[in-house]
Amino acid sequence: MRGAWLLITTLCTLSMFAGTAAPARPGADVRQRTIIPTGTPPKILPLSEVRPGMVGEALTVFQGTKPEAFKVRVVSIMRQFLPKQDVILIRAEDPRVEFSGIVAGMSGSPVYIDGKLVGAIAYAWSFAKEPLGGVTPIETMLAERERPRRAKGELLTETGSDGIRMLTVAEGGPASALGTAGASTTTISGAVAALPPTDASSGQAHLVPVAIPLSVSGIDPRALTELAREFRPVGLIPVQAGGGRGAGNPSGTRAGTRTRETAGRVEPGSAIGVEMIRGDMSMVGTGTVTYVDRRGVLAFGHPLFGAGEIYLPLVDSEIHAILPSLAQSMKLSSPLREVGALVQDRQSCIVGDLDARVTMMPVTVSVTSPVAAPRLFRAEVARSRRLTPMLVGVVASNALLVAEPDGVDMVVSVVSRVNLKGRPTLELRDEFFSPEGVSRQGLTGTRGLRAVGELLSNPFEPVVLERLDIEIALEYRRDVTEIVGISLPGNEIRAGQSLPLRVSLRPYAGPEYIETIPIVIPRNLGGQTVRIEVSSGATAKPDMPQVESLAIYLENLRRYYPPSSIVVAVQTPGDGATLHGRVLPDLPSAAADTLRPSNQTRRADAYRVTDRTVFATKNLVFGKQELSVYVRDDGSGDARSARP
Repeated sequence: MRGAWLLITTLCTLSMFAGTAAPARPGADVRQRTIIPTGTPPKILPLSEVRPGMVGEALTVFQGTKPEAFKVRVVSIMRQFLPKQDVILIRAEDPRVEFSGIVAGMSGSPVYIDGKLVGAIAYAWSFAKEPLGGVTPIETMLAERERPRRAKGELLTETGSDGIRMLTVAEGGPASALGTAGASTTTISGAVAALPPTDASSGQAHLVPVAIPLSVSGIDPRALTELAREFRPVGLIPVQAGGGRGAGNPSGTRAGTRTRETAGRVEPGSAIGVEMIRGDMSMVGTGTVTYVDRRGVLAFGHPLFGAGEIYLPLVDSEIHAILPSLAQSMKLSSPLREVGALVQDRQSCIVGDLDARVTMMPVTVSVTSPVAAPRLFRAEVARSRRLTPMLVGVVASNALLVAEPDGVDMVVSVVSRVNLKGRPTLELRDEFFSPEGVSRQGLTGTRGLRAVGELLSNPFEPVVLERLDIEIALEYRRDVTEIVGISLPGNEIRAGQSLPLRVSLRPYAGPEYIETIPIVIPRNLGGQTVRIEVSSGATAKPDMPQVESLAIYLENLRRYYPPSSIVVAVQTPGDGATLHGRVLPDLPSAAADTLRPSNQTRRADAYRVTDRTVFATKNLVFGKQELSVYVRDDGSGDARSARP
């Protein structure tokens, strides 16, 4: 009798959510509205009416795309498990779940008692010998979609003839983030808000959010290992899968073909994913749909990142199989079609808008070397101040690993072209030596990738990064040279004198040699001790105006010295100032005082003027040397020797 009752309940529940596709519209590449269940959504069973011992069922996809039911029993209710949130403790009573436990990817699986929706499976007991799970009450989840959205002018919206809104997020940030965003967002822990720890490696048994399988494809195994270390603390488990969707092709069909996009499907218990990278590489966090109606979709039952209001693409997914594991059983999945936009990432669930789509930022990476054919990689990454810099680093470093996997000495030249909406293309160049191949950390330190993070966190105005193109050229050579010493001829240095500065250079695996760089000692240095600094162009900093607008910041990004150069800096006693985006060197004292009045805080920034000479070299240069010299004043008759 119990088996018959369960079968009847399952069939009734599934038929309640059956839907039909919207009629096809003429024309190619037409977006289709997502198919959702027709009819009235299920009634809600309030938490106040849930009792231990109640028997119900949960829906999830075990294989393919169709949800299947499995029996669950209420064990207890855990009050205030999270701030202002209770959790219902359940036990799964189905052979498929008893064998695997609550698996990664079940997050959001809806639970019904007497045909009424109770909530979503969202938590599991680490190291449990029984398939125990925690259910987030549906009332808590429904409350999240009532939360008003903050984004106003920063969310650019275009509505097509099909009524579907295309959302493009313009990002900006606080002033304190300028210059640091690139460093702080190159790892997942620095990119998103902290979630409760989900790593069970400590051996302590506790209820934790059900892990989210991060289905990746086109990712080199070495990059996958690195991603696993970074994502595991926030409950995302990278797992190799197949069938990533093509860049710029929402239907997931092969690039270059034009076809009508088939409609995606969202129903309670179906697999749904949050897409972060698509194209030649793919990265999708997959969970389960809890509730859907014309207003949108609720899923996961716990946060993805805990990022709050965030805009990322939602896709429906196919489940290939469940991989049982003593450490963590998980669903193996692949993304299918774009079905909506993630708009809220909150404590009790994620909230999706099925009438919207989110644009992504195109990224291309080309890799050339003398020993292999050029390789071109195309991808799109999610637009997010917190995630984009990290995702761009993943795409660039993985392209390099796939194209040139050898961990050998190489000189790497990188040209990054950043296209900012409404601005000229920003072209930035880098060149560096890598003794054991190129890591993601090495690439994220380049000007182009740093600029991505800093532009998205600029304190002046929201920006839209339209695309990023990266050209990487590899040369298998060790042409690097260290600056080991500098010297000037004679014992007397005179103001206004032209001098041959001798720079001692030591190349890798070669004899030391001398480069002579002519410099001029400014006339106003007579009678003073002067510091001469010789450094690589990679570390020398040109004079820049204070940043007062996005335009000035972009112009400052373009100011740098080539790494294959030696920069000689002679500090002078002259005063300069930067004001309204301009550098004003050699100001008279009266002018400097006028630009820096004592009765206000907004004034010109003073700096000490430095004469610089740039000497081009054939090799990459590193190191720095300094020399202090006394400059003879012809009127004083005094002379002193140069002293390092």
